Amino acid sequence: MNASVLIVGAGPSGLSLALALLQNGVSVRVIDKASTYHIGQKGAGIQSRILELQKFLGVLPDIQKNGRFAPPMIHYLPGGETKTVEVIAHMENTPDRPCINPIVIGQDVHEEILRGHLAKYGVEVELGTELVSFEQSPDRVVSCVVKTRDGKRFKDSIESQWIIGAEGAHGIVRKTLGLTFLGETREGDHFVVGDIRIKKPLLDRDLWHLWGEAATKSVTLRPFETRDTDKFNIFCMGRDLDAEQMGSSREEFIRAFYEITGRTDIEFGDVIWLSNFQPNVRMVNSYGSGRAFLAGGMIYFRRCLYSNANSRQDSAHVHSPTGGQGLNSGIQDAVNLAWKLALVQKGLAPHSLLGSYSRERIPVIAAMLNKTSELLIKTFSDGGIGQTLAGWNRGYELRQFGVNYRTSPIVIDETPVEGDETVDPYRSGNDGTIRGGDRAPDAPGLIFVNDPTHKTSLFEIFGSSYHTVLVFS
Repeated sequence: MNASVLIVGAGPSGLSLALALLQNGVSVRVIDKASTYHIGQKGAGIQSRILELQKFLGVLPDIQKNGRFAPPMIHYLPGGETKTVEVIAHMENTPDRPCINPIVIGQDVHEEILRGHLAKYGVEVELGTELVSFEQSPDRVVSCVVKTRDGKRFKDSIESQWIIGAEGAHGIVRKTLGLTFLGETREGDHFVVGDIRIKKPLLDRDLWHLWGEAATKSVTLRPFETRDTDKFNIFCMGRDLDAEQMGSSREEFIRAFYEITGRTDIEFGDVIWLSNFQPNVRMVNSYGSGRAFLAGGMIYFRRCLYSNANSRQDSAHVHSPTGGQGLNSGIQDAVNLAWKLALVQKGLAPHSLLGSYSRERIPVIAAMLNKTSELLIKTFSDGGIGQTLAGWNRGYELRQFGVNYRTSPIVIDETPVEGDETVDPYRSGNDGTIRGGDRAPDAPGLIFVNDPTHKTSLFEIFGSSYHTVLVFS
């Protein structure tokens, strides 16, 4: 079965793109070279603006049901002293920002929710299907794939009108398009990440546990969002950390954990997945051309004990894990591209509309990479014993309310501006004003003219498959 759009990669970016396209009446196929679905927490933070987009996509209730707010972090200091701080400040919702607090939810659960919504449209992820090459012509794309079924590999071809790569930093779509991937690998920064079970003693599940100092060696254990579980997420960092050895096996992780924490009383169960990496900070110079585009961001893992733990990768940007921005930026990519691609596919807009995708998203991603890199440096900075918590503080702008497209070629704003306006693509609206290209705020308490007893809000009216015109008088 062929489809209008072939999406390569079944991570949150690819799945969100597929759902948005389906809601716009565009047929899709989603393929992934992995033989099984992703396991583990990986990109577990969903920022506030993304929760709003997920409301428009219709998946927010499921996300809220399965997620939780990030717990406070407790830092265990020498001599038995502890310090506790909110990594993310809990705030009260406001009329214009009804989802003001981010949510923690495992990426595996997140993807399962998205797959469930795709299933309502009769779409399933085609696992064990690897893109090998593709050729595009003025009216179509022909892709060569290798399928693995029952241990046997065979070639097949897929015809579509468009191809979207959400497949990884080494993805075929990016390479075929010849797009650059400029940036840096931070050789001095070392990380170990994964998920593990704890048998005993029971650590407080309402806290995020931290030992050591981030600048040298540190380890954190964060409880899964599901309260009736013994699973914890691992995040270790430090310039003196032997990440390759610590992330090489369950035994090596436990040995290093005991060395850093002194908590030999903690008895671990099975490792769910474990990996070590050094941050890559890179982005493409364009999001695509012709009938081929990219979407999504990822953290690059150097190795992994379980191959499918690293199977969900996206294509347009790689980044530091600090700040929880990559997965969220990838979903913003997907939503931005989906409505434009749908209009072009239906003949309701010229192909040139797709040029605004790169024009809008590249400045945002460049700003995101700068901010996450700044956070990484801050987190690794040596502030002395007990100062590690300061580097873990996550600012309000990371909730992505300020992401804007004020400089987009398809945005018209006739508001007079005094002097030269410097536009930060990540922090619009600091002065309380709203300009063309900004996030539209919610407005509750709206009434229907023909039924004053029926109240609604802008966010109940907005959707992913149509535009809404607001007329003020």
